[in-house]
Amino acid sequence: MPEAASTSPMRRSSRINIRIPVRIFGKRADNQEFSEETFVLTISKFGARLKTAQPLKVGMQLNVQPKGRRDAAKFRVVWTGRPDSPRAGEVGIEYITVSNLLGVAFPD
Repeated sequence: MPEAASTSPMRRSSRINIRIPVRIFGKRADNQEFSEETFVLTISKFGARLKTAQPLKVGMQLNVQPKGRRDAAKFRVVWTGRPDSPRAGEVGIEYITVSNLLGVAFPD
C-alpha cells in the first residue's frame, strides 16, 4: 500500500535561524500606537518570525526597523503563536514589499 502524501505545505523560501535586534512599531487593534525593542528569530526571502509582547493579530500591519538603522519596512502579520504553546508571543510576518532590510540576500 502506498504511503500517504504529506499534507504540510511547501515553503516559498528557506528559513535562516538568526537573532537580529529590531524595533517594531505601528497601531494595535485598539488603535493605540506601540513601539517595542525586540528581535527577529528567523528570516526568509518573504518575511520573518519575531518575538513580541504586543497583542498582534493576523492581518495587522507593522513597521520593522533593524537596530542602528534609519530605514524600516512594512510587514503584515500572517501567523501568531497560540498563547498556551511554546510559540506564545511569536508572530510570523511577511514583507508588504519584498526588500533586503534584514541584511540577507536570498537567490531568486
